[in-house]
Formats: sequence, structure tokens, C-alpha cells
Amino acid sequence: RAGDEETDIHSKSYKKKKEMEQKAQAGSSHNWNALFMRPEAVGDAMAARYGVDKSDLLDDTDGSIAVKLAQGETHLIAHSKAWLAKH
Repeated sequence: RAGDEETDIHSKSYKKKKEMEQKAQAGSSHNWNALFMRPEAVGDAMAARYGVDKSDLLDDTDGSIAVKLAQGETHLIAHSKAWLAKH
């Protein structure tokens, strides 16, 4: 049946073709960044680390939320790399 799916790929929409290609490549180790963090996870981790509410941490009155998240992600990734290097 897998061969049928491959031949059907030519009749699918672009979105379906792309989805099928991504599923086919999902097992490849070079497709995933182990240190990737979603923005909401960064906000949660920063709030937990500093003991504040995420809404207070990401208040946009004193700077860009995107900049705060990028700086937080950079810090968390550096911390994770250091931990991984030790272990």
C-alpha cells in the first residue's frame, strides 16, 4: 500500500504533498533541533525561574515581548548546553 501512496502524491494538492514529504522525513535525525523551544515554553520557564507571573514578565510597557522572549530563549539554550556538556 505504501507504493500506492507514492504514486498518489502526484494527484494531491501542494499542501498534501508537503505533508506527505514531511511525514516521510520525520524519522531523519537532521530534521529536529533538540534545543528548540516554543515561545510559550520560554515564557513559562522564565516565569518559573524568576518566581513571577508570566503576564508580569511579558508586560509590553517596558519593552518588546519578542525581544524578551528571544533573550530568554538564548539564556535557556545556553543553560541547557552547559548542562548537557556536563552530563
